[in-house]
Amino acid sequence: MPHSSYDKLEIARSQLETALQLFQDGKDLFSVITLAGAAEEILGKLLKERGQRNALETTERAAVDMYRQMFGEETGAKQFAERANRARNALKHHGQGQPRLVTLDPLEEATDMLDRAVTNYWRLEHKTIPGMDAFAAYQRAV
Repeated sequence: MPHSSYDKLEIARSQLETALQLFQDGKDLFSVITLAGAAEEILGKLLKERGQRNALETTERAAVDMYRQMFGEETGAKQFAERANRARNALKHHGQGQPRLVTLDPLEEATDMLDRAVTNYWRLEHKTIPGMDAFAAYQRAV
C-alpha cells in the first residue's frame, strides 16, 4: 500500500467521531478513553499553536485557582494534569514493575476525556461532528 499524507486535525476528528459513536452505543469504554485521549491531545496542541488555551489548561488553571482559594497556598498545575490524564496513560502504557491492574471508573473517565476532546474540537472548528449533540444531551441528563 503506498504511503499517503493525512492531516492531523482530520485524524483527531476521526478518532473523536469513533469515540463518540462507541460511547453512544455503550461499547468499549476503554477504547473511548484511548481514542478520545489521542484526539484531545492532538486538538489541544493545535489550539496551543494558535495561541489558545485548550481544555486541559483551562481545567488546570481552575484547579490551581481553587487550591489557592481553599488552602491559601500555591501549587503547580502538573499534579492536576497528571490526574486528568491518569486513566488515558494507564490504558496505553505499561512499564516494568508496574501493576497490571488498573483501578478506575470507565464511564466517568470516558465522559471526562470526551468532554475535553469535544471542547478542544469546538474551540478549533466552531462546528459539530456526528455524535457531539448526543453526547451533549447525555451530559445534560446526568
